[in-house]
Amino acid sequence: MDYLEIRKNAYIDILEISSKKTVVSLWGRVPWEIVESFSYQSVYSYGIDKEVTKGYEDNNYCDMLNSSFAYLELKKCPFMYASSFFIVDDYCKSRYENLRKKTDKEVYIYKNNDYKSLINYLEEKSKTKFNKVKFEELVNKSKEISKLIVALRSCKIPNQRIYEVEYFSKFIFDMDKKIEFIKKHIDDSKEEKSIAKVQAGAGIYKKIGQLINEGYFCEGEYQKIYTTNSFDFIKEKYGKFDLEADYIIHNCSQIEIENKEIAY
Repeated sequence: MDYLEIRKNAYIDILEISSKKTVVSLWGRVPWEIVESFSYQSVYSYGIDKEVTKGYEDNNYCDMLNSSFAYLELKKCPFMYASSFFIVDDYCKSRYENLRKKTDKEVYIYKNNDYKSLINYLEEKSKTKFNKVKFEELVNKSKEISKLIVALRSCKIPNQRIYEVEYFSKFIFDMDKKIEFIKKHIDDSKEEKSIAKVQAGAGIYKKIGQLINEGYFCEGEYQKIYTTNSFDFIKEKYGKFDLEADYIIHNCSQIEIENKEIAY
């Protein structure tokens, strides 16, 4: 399977979805479970393709931000185009400060994993009350996805395929279809895996032989088997971790690791 096709198909899907509901672009570790409780459609829209930065003038950022900002300013990303507003976490100052400068759309900064402020903002934005029942349903789906990802990572299949299933499943917007997509890649084989904690996985996964866990840092989600529920789950899944990355991408302003920088 060409997993890039999933993302390409998602470009078409999101334009259709945007005609029926509000699309919200998420950057960083933002709890989609809360966002989608308001009947919004969330989408991760950071860039993964360095090639798009060719000819892009403002390219003084890490590779991921170069790609993201190029897509945004050159209007090449249907996800960003379809989004009514952006929500970005406060992990990377360069990301949220420059995102605000590069778009006319509203940018909300999700600070310190303060989910209460996020709920208040979305209530005011949507003119609707937070749907606790729907939120709990989405948390259960999210926990199931994380459990499946953990099972997938233990399978005796190529690490690249594992990462592709995990990463590109983000662009399957129907939750039940996403769960079934991940399930069909899990088998009974088992193998010990070496995990590489990468500050921003995205397009560099083909250059690392180890399985990538990118959820600790500036993108992605932290996948493990969760026993917490409701808002305790949100605090655990999206909280900040006192951990060091094994690798960083080129020109990162947040982390310095000697001889562990990767350009893609």
